[in-house]
Amino acid sequence: MSRSQQALMALILLFWAAASVTHFAAWLRHDPPLKIELVIFTNVGLLAMAVWHSLEVKGAGVTAAFFCTAVAVSWFCEFIGHNWGWFFGSYHYTDTLGPRLGGVPVVIIVTWSSVMYAAFMLVDWLLGIDGEVPARSLPGRALWSGLLAAATATLVCAWDLMIDPFATSSVWRAVGKEPWWYWMNGGPYLRDLEVPRDLNPAGGVPIGNFTGWWLAPFFVILVFCLFFQRPNRVRDSLFNLFPLLSYSFLLFSVGILVLEMQWFAGRGGDDMVQVALIGFFTMMPVITCSLVKLARDLMGGPRGGERGVEGDEAGEPAGAG
Repeated sequence: MSRSQQALMALILLFWAAASVTHFAAWLRHDPPLKIELVIFTNVGLLAMAVWHSLEVKGAGVTAAFFCTAVAVSWFCEFIGHNWGWFFGSYHYTDTLGPRLGGVPVVIIVTWSSVMYAAFMLVDWLLGIDGEVPARSLPGRALWSGLLAAATATLVCAWDLMIDPFATSSVWRAVGKEPWWYWMNGGPYLRDLEVPRDLNPAGGVPIGNFTGWWLAPFFVILVFCLFFQRPNRVRDSLFNLFPLLSYSFLLFSVGILVLEMQWFAGRGGDDMVQVALIGFFTMMPVITCSLVKLARDLMGGPRGGERGVEGDEAGEPAGAG
């Protein structure tokens, strides 16, 4: 790895170390770090590192195309959702998350972009794609792009199954803040969790929210793969573990905060453990598969198909047991 790449890997590991120490101290004090300033700092940092990684792996032009597409699409979807109740459902942002553009907090757009990049590049690394597009025809390229977009969108949406009940919980009022946003008509997802009933009388999250969370990254990645995708400039390097470290950090940082919300039992924290369980079992499968791939690569294990080829060359029967 170059010095720049080593510096980025050191920085993401520093984020992991800082988060671990912060939460260890929180558990000793029984006082969760539910600080909006920390949320903003973390998400801006994750975006900066994502852009840094992309500049190294994709180059300036492709990086600009990815993040401009991600920012434009995510802001537009959030804008029509916040102001007219389209795409995600009827919801409204509060002032908790700071400066807003067209009613949409800037940190939300920052978060969309970093989460989409982490999920997309994790799929790319896990499947050994390296930015290649095997299809040459337009229909083949469209199908390939659609499959990558679907895989990425699913990983992004898995995170929202945890972040939405976390962000709308009544616990925020227990620490002197309003929820980040609220659903005007509620929905069937986790309807029994405590939310401010003066804002969301019905409780819960609408299913349409998750449809929107799947469609927005699907469209971003589809457009990117169809028109801007290029082969990766950095391959077969530990530097490509960055997406795994970033995506798993999303699970760790939010998942442990959700568990810490349990300390506010009677003030909105009741049953938050089920939110953590949902996040764990929706995000951990791909993380676990990534760790298996990493272990295989470090141990020098054979890649798919290699054993069969060696057996054929040695003259072994195809059905030998």
